[in-house]
Amino acid sequence: MTDRGVSLERLKERLEREPCAGAMHLLAETYYQQGQYPQAAAASRQALSRYPENLELRLILGQSLASLGEFAEAEEILQPLVEAIGRLGEVFHTLYHLYQGQGRVAASDRAGEIYRLLQKGLEVLPKGEEILAPPLAPPPTELDRRRRHLTRTLEALEKWQLALQSH
Repeated sequence: MTDRGVSLERLKERLEREPCAGAMHLLAETYYQQGQYPQAAAASRQALSRYPENLELRLILGQSLASLGEFAEAEEILQPLVEAIGRLGEVFHTLYHLYQGQGRVAASDRAGEIYRLLQKGLEVLPKGEEILAPPLAPPPTELDRRRRHLTRTLEALEKWQLALQSH
């Protein structure tokens, strides 16, 4: 599995025999992490044609398109993610109350701020108001990307192994 070309070929062969969302996601993500954005976009599009509700595939497609400079299309692809995240904002509302009940003021304030931003959007912040979110982390290094990819690959292989053992 150390040769990425071989692992990609094996994954493509597996997909031809038995396409599944997890494997299709792994292929698209592998292309993306290797900087092969046209291949990542193509693999994501193919997977989305089969699994149109898969938000992770939509994210990879949007990221790939943005990396290719196709910003308008990337925004169009990512907009449903924004809407889905907004709907899931209720999680932070619940956490706000849960943390308040536990006396965890900082965590409660943080969850409340995230909920407010998700519900109202950044455009409603008054000028000069500070967002309490931490600064964005620097982009991952090549080593970090490889480690993350290897971890995800191993997780996917473990899932496949369990699935094959259960048959």
